Amino acid sequence: MVSTLRSTVSIATIVLSIQSIVLAIDTVELTTGAKATGTIKSYSGSDVVIDVKVGTRTFTRRYPKDRVKAIIIDGKTIDMRTGNATESSTDGQVERSREEIVAEIDRQGRTQPEWFEATPLNYPKTLDLSWPQPPPKGWNSNLNIGQFIWDRINPNANKWQEGVKFMHHILSTTKDNAVRQRAMRTLGAMYHNLLQDHARSAFWFRQSELENQLDDAPQQGIVLADCYWQLGSKRMALEVLAKMKRKPYSAIKLLGDLGETDAAVKLGEAFAKSGQASTSFLYAGDACRVAGRLEDAEKYYRRAIAGIPQAEASKPHRKRDKARAEASIAAIRFYSLDPKNVRDGKYSASSIGYEAPVHVEVVVKAGAIESVKVTQHREKQYYSSLTDTPRKILARQGVSGIDATSSATITSEAIINATAKALADGLK
Repeated sequence: MVSTLRSTVSIATIVLSIQSIVLAIDTVELTTGAKATGTIKSYSGSDVVIDVKVGTRTFTRRYPKDRVKAIIIDGKTIDMRTGNATESSTDGQVERSREEIVAEIDRQGRTQPEWFEATPLNYPKTLDLSWPQPPPKGWNSNLNIGQFIWDRINPNANKWQEGVKFMHHILSTTKDNAVRQRAMRTLGAMYHNLLQDHARSAFWFRQSELENQLDDAPQQGIVLADCYWQLGSKRMALEVLAKMKRKPYSAIKLLGDLGETDAAVKLGEAFAKSGQASTSFLYAGDACRVAGRLEDAEKYYRRAIAGIPQAEASKPHRKRDKARAEASIAAIRFYSLDPKNVRDGKYSASSIGYEAPVHVEVVVKAGAIESVKVTQHREKQYYSSLTDTPRKILARQGVSGIDATSSATITSEAIINATAKALADGLK
């Protein structure tokens, strides 16, 4: 939702390479879903003891074992309830091999989804299928393909499959290489942002030679990296990031999702120095929130507000940044709420989204979250966030450690904050 072509940081500003990211970091995952990363000192007694570095200072934290779900140490995940250990990446996700990932991408990408044949080919016959870039001046979603997708496909979930079929139609009817590449990358975005079909998304990005042209399409590169991560390879995701000479804001979020919180914060600080303090600190705050570093998260949300230039305070995107930061600060003390401490009932709350407040209804029964529903919103480019974020909250049984849906960060944040506020209304 932020212009990525204008909002990038060069490699000269921050050097980010595979070698500079520490892959062997210890992690303590609490039963609430929150995580602490650092160096585990001991876990044989009644507590798990971990040294956590915050800025230049190191703090020792102790967690009673009955509050710890699992620890990750020396590349192994140890379930604290059973004592069983499994090989894992630093975030607890089993790392799949490159060969496995590429084979799955190729297998899925060369087949059509099961719904494809039954989906009608439906688009305005007035569209200019030559797809000139940039489009003619003036907004006309009946003429320009990109504007048709933005106005008619993205905001309507019942049109998403039709949008994919239309892109395949473009591919089958044009011989223009530039248009074919555009269609492939649009398919990559649609499969990822709308349908969360990460294998097919990666397939079409790879077909378009994206990894050889990352500097021309940095945001699409982030989406490809996220596909690799979602398919089970953190290393492949980091390799894409390392190839980028210029990184968009969303690289901060992706690093946070990958568990590379310090690298995410470092990139956010670099963006801030380039004059984009409010948005970059918001992303840095989100990365800390996902990692369970709530004090750091609040610090960055406050820095986001302070980083808005007075001369720009009245501009819509700056006002939105301030509102987002304030909403996160208001909700942050409720992020670690355990539904066991919430009375049974139905609770509603709202938080600021991209266009307007997003309203959420949460049902708690027998100490568990039974449902999370978005009941009202005015978002347009919400992609899969309206279903993806509630699904994550249900799976986690709380908002702690929940990462925002890629490409719909603001909407997803609103759902997370509204859910936290709703749960707080039912505290026993």
